Amino acid sequence: MNVLIVDDDRFVVKLLKEKVDWGNLGIEHVYTAHNIRQAKNVFIKQSIHLLISDIEMPYGSGLELLAWARQEGYTIQTIFLTNFADFHYAQKAIELQSFEYYLKPIEIDKLEFSILKAIKKVKITQQSEKAIQVGQYWQQNKQKLVDHFWSSYIRNQEWLKAELEEQLLKNHLNYSIDDSFLPILLNIFPYNISFKENSPAILEIDEKLVSKLIAHLNSTFKDTTFTLESVVGLDINKEKYVLLLRNNGVHLEYPPLVPLCENLIQTLKHDLLIDTQFSIGYSTTLVNIHTTVKQLQQKSEDTIDFRNTVHYFLSYEKKTYKYGEPNLAILEKYLQNGNKQSFLNKCRQYLVHLKEKNNLNLSVLCNFRLDITQLLFTYLKKKEVLAHKLFDGNTNNLLQTQSLRSIDDMMIYITYLIDISLHYLDFIYSQKSVVNTICDYIDEHYQENITRDSIAKIVYLSPDYIARIFKKEKGLSLVNYIIKKRVDIAKDLLIQTTLPVHIISDKVGYGNYSYFTKLFKKETNYTPYEYRRKEKASTL
Repeated sequence: MNVLIVDDDRFVVKLLKEKVDWGNLGIEHVYTAHNIRQAKNVFIKQSIHLLISDIEMPYGSGLELLAWARQEGYTIQTIFLTNFADFHYAQKAIELQSFEYYLKPIEIDKLEFSILKAIKKVKITQQSEKAIQVGQYWQQNKQKLVDHFWSSYIRNQEWLKAELEEQLLKNHLNYSIDDSFLPILLNIFPYNISFKENSPAILEIDEKLVSKLIAHLNSTFKDTTFTLESVVGLDINKEKYVLLLRNNGVHLEYPPLVPLCENLIQTLKHDLLIDTQFSIGYSTTLVNIHTTVKQLQQKSEDTIDFRNTVHYFLSYEKKTYKYGEPNLAILEKYLQNGNKQSFLNKCRQYLVHLKEKNNLNLSVLCNFRLDITQLLFTYLKKKEVLAHKLFDGNTNNLLQTQSLRSIDDMMIYITYLIDISLHYLDFIYSQKSVVNTICDYIDEHYQENITRDSIAKIVYLSPDYIARIFKKEKGLSLVNYIIKKRVDIAKDLLIQTTLPVHIISDKVGYGNYSYFTKLFKKETNYTPYEYRRKEKASTL
């Protein structure tokens, strides 16, 4: 707490500064000024809580200084000192809300008593201002504090009753642990079903989209009989959320919630271009909501349906599902005939049938995906295609991960697998296309260490199969073709440049100079040096 003493009488200023026990009164800094101009500069540069000022001074009175301070918004307590018991001065001091009007001569002990009372008034004012600021902060940041509470409660480990009550008190939340809440899970699907060059159109779920999403949710629940307290993100990918609805003394019924969520699905699809899925839980007390949300998540993940659907769960009983595999023989026949549409239709019919019989869950879907991928991979292996290389990449990883979220996503993944498989089989059926791809690769990478395995990674075929079709098409082995390509390039470099032979050896992929010389002579009947001399002599 700081004080400013203002008086044109330097003796008075010195007296007050030295004789008053400021430290014992709780004053940290004592600033001084001898006129209004100096005093205003102190106010601007320092934080002043108590003003002790003479009234009559040259270049402006203490009353004018206080009027200026009030106009500028400074919250201070003021004690006026004066030699004149003028009623006009006293009246003006009262109008300006001064704390004390003190007649000189100064008695230090009496002045200290007045200062002490003023300091108490300052502290009361500070506490009131702080309370107002806290209240304003709470109003401005109420939703952030509410969201922080719910996020901590839902995403972290469950709080005990005493811990929960402590958090409610800490965050100034008007909740009781017996208040009733209902959770609704919201799933967002991060890509749509259209493909371009075998890549899904990915939807970037950024902060801007999330803000729009929450605005739509708030707008939808605004005019209902319950309150949307918070929307809590459940994963780092921003694909899963839980909506916390407060009962408000009204029993939450499912019938009005289902069409509400159905309408919201259509709104989000139209306005934000996103597919969603809602899972409605049941009402429970605040102290049990953490467990209820976890159970709702498990039930939602285990319930397989199409995108843009609404589910509601009155309980979370675990059901055992028996997996019955699809007709793999018919699917394999469709695959052999290249009948993509029949293959996909059969898969879809199988999944829809399981859903209608209420016999489709996460475990069943996992087994189905395993059967389909094994069927495809086995078929590709018979065709000498390395399926694990063909489907190695970010697109496959994304679609495979998402495939267990809905029937739509599983069909997207199967469509992707079939498209890639049949397209590549068409490619390898034209052996000339495969061989040309290999030749193009050798032309571009002849200076590197080329092996049958490195080529197999490019065309996704087994090394033995590559060797067979290459020799059949080109009339020489793959190894001999690479040697011939390198030697031909070495010939050009020997004729057209003055590079040393060991440098040329490196440039055509042979780090071992002796081995390069041996291969070169075998192909041309000359060593590299002999070949260069012969060719240069022939041009003279």
